[in-house]
Order: sequence, then structure tokens, then C-alpha cells
Amino acid sequence: MTGTADPEDRRPYLRRVSDFSAPGMAWVGTVRSPVSRGVLRSISIPHLPREYRSLTADDIPGKKTLQALGASVPILASGRVSYRGEPVALIVGPDRARVREAVRLARVAVDEERPSFPSDCFESGRLLARHRLDHGDVDGAMASAFRVVEGEFRMSPQDHYYPEPQGAAAAFDYDKMMVYASTQWPFNVRDEVAAALAVKDDEVVVQPTLLGPHLDGKIWYPSLLACHAALSALVCGRPALLVLTREEDFLYTTKRAPFLGTVRAGLDESGMLTALDARLALEVGAYGPLADDLAARAARTLGGAYRCPNLRATAWAVESNLPPMGAFAGIGTMSVNFARERMAEACALAMDADPSEWRSANAARKGDEALGQALRKAVPYDEIAALLLPASDYRRKRSAYELMRKRRDEPGEAPGSGIGLAFSAQVPAGIGSGAGPATEAASVEVELAMDSTLTIRTSSVPGASGTALAWKTEAAAIIGIDPADVTLEPVRTDRVPNSGLASLSRSVSVTTRLIVEACEGIRKRRFREALPIAVRKAYRPRTRKESSLDGASWAGAVVELRLDPLDGAPVLKGAWLVAKAGRFLLPAKARDSLERDVARALGQCMTERLELGAGPADQAAYASYRLARLKDAPPIRVELLEDESAAAPLGIGELAYATIPAAFANAMSQALDRPWNSLPGGEADARGEENG
Repeated sequence: MTGTADPEDRRPYLRRVSDFSAPGMAWVGTVRSPVSRGVLRSISIPHLPREYRSLTADDIPGKKTLQALGASVPILASGRVSYRGEPVALIVGPDRARVREAVRLARVAVDEERPSFPSDCFESGRLLARHRLDHGDVDGAMASAFRVVEGEFRMSPQDHYYPEPQGAAAAFDYDKMMVYASTQWPFNVRDEVAAALAVKDDEVVVQPTLLGPHLDGKIWYPSLLACHAALSALVCGRPALLVLTREEDFLYTTKRAPFLGTVRAGLDESGMLTALDARLALEVGAYGPLADDLAARAARTLGGAYRCPNLRATAWAVESNLPPMGAFAGIGTMSVNFARERMAEACALAMDADPSEWRSANAARKGDEALGQALRKAVPYDEIAALLLPASDYRRKRSAYELMRKRRDEPGEAPGSGIGLAFSAQVPAGIGSGAGPATEAASVEVELAMDSTLTIRTSSVPGASGTALAWKTEAAAIIGIDPADVTLEPVRTDRVPNSGLASLSRSVSVTTRLIVEACEGIRKRRFREALPIAVRKAYRPRTRKESSLDGASWAGAVVELRLDPLDGAPVLKGAWLVAKAGRFLLPAKARDSLERDVARALGQCMTERLELGAGPADQAAYASYRLARLKDAPPIRVELLEDESAAAPLGIGELAYATIPAAFANAMSQALDRPWNSLPGGEADARGEENG
């Protein structure tokens, strides 16, 4: 194996899966289903030279399915196929070009059946999960409402577009199977590979590679690729490397689940929210990993920051014959945040009120009931708005753009300008259905050695360098040593405790809290006991009954734009975001991270369009999928609200994605003088054609 020396360890450390190299290494190629649904009849593999092998489900010695968050996903399809591109066989050999040629010549015969794709209607047989929240008398409140506002909202799938296409490598190290993969969940990879190979868990060791920006796309899929690589290494008796091409990654790995939501809001004569009623559908693709948690968190997200005595949210996770869909910068919340903040704007317009003033009046206060529980503290809308609105000059600009809008003779007559506002939360880890990644246990270990150096052991893989630096800085301050004397044990499942899934900003909130608690434990014992001293702390969230707003981090965002007079395309003029997320250990790093998230979220609104209603993505969709360029990003300003009373930092990884899309759509709605209820939008939408 080749790699670079990790600054924390002299052992070689593989930074990227594609950097893997070993004597006698074999390349792994994937033979895939050519259709979206049907009965698998035969797999014809071309003649292979002596050192090459083809593998099917019959070659798997252990479990033939992956247990992916409540779903059972075939490691290699057998009997039936459920999406185009589903793996049905592997071809393994020492020459990459020959492996690719053999994959190209392979033929898969399927008795094709009519597939199901995302649509406005779905049969009950496609329903994988359903969650309903019902508080108060929604029907009575709607019947007596002064005004009822309705909207339909859509969000298309979106690609995670990782810095490196997904892949995995595997090789024997004496009696252990070493597996390398870029994953948010190393112990899940270990467990699934061990089950597939029919060996004990401790006979498999997983070493994650550089994670990078993942937007929750590497929760379970790396476990599937790791099973493919490990099976190839086992059967062929040599190291094996599987790296998807960029096109394969785009066509067959997980995307953001397509979303369709209809929302009704009841208002009284003063514009106060009296009722919310929503029907929320998430298309989760084949097999439906994360289906239960996606639906549960979607339903819980509807009320958001606003007091609402009567609320009904019904959320469905719907199966289709697309590749498995899933999370994207949050589990089930991003799309609902978009729908709710578009509804907040619509409610303000219906009452001829300033959107900021409407939000301030309706923001939940201390003691207000949210999801059946009284809030322990008020939602910090006014505190955030006090920074956000002056920084963006929101009130003056909105008044000017609104005057221009009202003076038009016909709606959408001429391109205009707009400014949009949105406000949302990132709920803490542990809020979920009670059975998925939101409630995954976590533990860390911290050890103070005889030379007063400190080692932190956790399987949480930092997605950014700032997280690791924050851990070191905080640990050093508690123990009273130099941060240079703090090291992070390189993540290997045989050397670090199971810290659970690095999702929902758990690396920042949960893992940091455990590190702090362990270091405080060492500090208390340091001068009473002989060194070394090791302390392990564990955390298992309970299914919470309190409101998800308690313990949340918060953000408000403003986006300003104008429409080009020639083609009607939006031209961004600026974006502002103010975040309140507990205690910021490294404010400069947090600000930089949020600025990057804002830029990427704006790009997703502008250019990253992927429509799968008529079927899975193809080469044309791959060729036309455009990423925003950094040079096209507008001026971005991020401000942080410190909370000195907070015991630990809170997550910020979802805040830009929870607020920027709605702020963008609200600005587009004002500029076009018509609702902009779909994301991403297209050029046709920008020219004023019917949208949503």
C-alpha cells in the first residue's frame, strides 16, 4: 500500500481510495442491470484470461444483503433487479483496461417489467414508511381561519459530487481483512463486510480515507462498495481496488430524495398562524435505506421556528425504481425547510405584511408549545434579525423592489429585482424515529500519557480540518497543555472506539461533548493518580419527547438578485447569513465553512438541475449537469452570534442548506412577481414561464 504520512502518526495513511496500490493488485469492475425493473434471467460474461474472475451473488460466502438502516439491499442482485445500474456481477483482474472491456462486453438478460418513477401519485404498495404528527384541531382552525394560504413545493434530486468518486479497496494483512473507504460510518462498513464474508467482526479492520465534503451522501453506500472490494480480495486472494468512474458515481450512487409537498396555512385577522396542514412525499428510490428516518424527520420539521397551536403533518417515504435516494445535508429536513419558509413568505404577502415582521410576530417564545412540549427558551429570530437585516439592508431594498413589483402592468411583464429572507434551525442529533442514524450510539476515549501528551481516539472522521483542530484546542485548554501535544489516533476500527455515524453534525456536537467530558475526567484525576490515565465516555441519545427546537442551532439568510433583461436569468448580487450555534471554538474556521456552504447552496439553486420523473439519469443528464463556478459566487457575508452560556458547540453543517434555497426562491418570487416553488429552477422558469 502506498500513501502519505499522517501528521498524527508515522504509519502510512491512505488519503484517497484511488491512491491504493499493492503488489499483485486486482482491479474490480461492476456489471450492472440494463433496465430499471424485472426478473434477472442470465448474466453472460466474455471469456476471461486465467488471472481474471467473475463473481455473482452465488460467490458471497455469508449474507447476500446489506442491512442499510432498516432496508435490505442486495450486495449483488439475484433473481430480480430494482433499478437501472444495480450491480449484478463483478469482474476482477490485474489489468484495468481489460476489466473495463470485459464489463462492456458482458450481457445481462432481464425480463423487463414496467418501472415506477417519481410522480404526484403513488400506489400504497410503494409506501415504505409513513409518519404523522397531529396536534390540536387542524380542521376546525382551518374552517374558522380569516385566510387560508396554500402552496405546492418541489425539490429535484441533487448529486453530492464528491471531490473523489466513491470506491473501496481491500487487502489481507496477516489474518485480517483491511478495508479502505471514504465513509461517514467506519463501523458499519466493518460489520457489513464481516457479515458478507462470514467472518467475525474483529477479523475485518476498516481504515477510512479522507472524507471531504460529503453532504451526508456517504452514510451507507461505501459499505456496499467495501463488500464488493472485500469479496474480490477474498475470492481472488490478492489486494483489490474498486473506484467508480465519475460517470458511474453520478448515475448510480445516492442522491437527494425527490420531494413533493403540499402545505396549507390558516391565519387569523392579525396574521398570526393558527394552523398548518401538510402532505410531504419523499421518493427514496429502490429498497429505501433511511426511509423511516427521512419520513420521521420531515414530519417533525414542518413547524420550524413558528408557534402553531394546530398542526398536522403526514410524511411518506415512497419506493421507486430509481437508484437508492437518501440524505443531503440533513436527513429529511432540507426540502421541508424550503417549503415552510416559502409558506412563511406567502403568508406575509397574503396579509400585506413585511416578511421579517411576520416572522418576528409568529416566532415561538419561551413556554410556547411545540410538538406537544413547552419550549425552554425562545426561538432567537429577533436576535439574528438584528444583525442580518441591517447587514443586508433588507428592509430598504425590499421596499424598493416591492414598489417596482406593484407598479408593473402585468405579472412577470419585465425582469425585476428581488431580495429574499429565510430562517431555520438545525435540530440536534438524537431527534428521529428512534431506530435510525439519529439515535446511533457514540463513544470516545482520551488518554494522558506519562510524558503529558494527550491522545484522542474516536471513529468520527472529520469532514474538515477545522473540526480536528477544534478538538485539539479544546482538549489542550482543559488539560492545560500545548495543542501541539494533543494527537488524534488515526481512525482504524481495531484501535478506536465506535463513535457512531458522522451525520447531523455529530462530529461537532456529540463527539466534541464527549471529548470535553473525558478531558474533564482526566483533569480531576491527573494529580491524584499515576499516569497514564485513560477515560472513555459514551453517549446514547434517547427518543426525545421535548421539542426539537430546544438545543437547535439557528440561522437566518438573505439573498439578493436581479433578472438579466436579455434572457431573464438570475444574477446574484449578494448573500448574507447569521448563525447562532452554541459556542464557536474556532470562529474563523466556522465562518469559512459557512461561506463555502452558502456558495455551494447558491450553486445548487442556480445550475445543478437533475430531473428523474421520467426515469433514471443517463449520459445526457450527466453531460448537462453543471456545477456552479466559484468565480460566479456573489459577495458573501457570514456573521456568528456567540453563545457564551453554551456548554459545547452545536452543528452548523446544515444551516446554509436549510436557509439559502428558500431565501433564493423568495427573492426570485419577488423579482418575477409569481411564486417560485421549485428547486432547482431552470432557464424557462427564469423567463417567467409557469413554475410550481
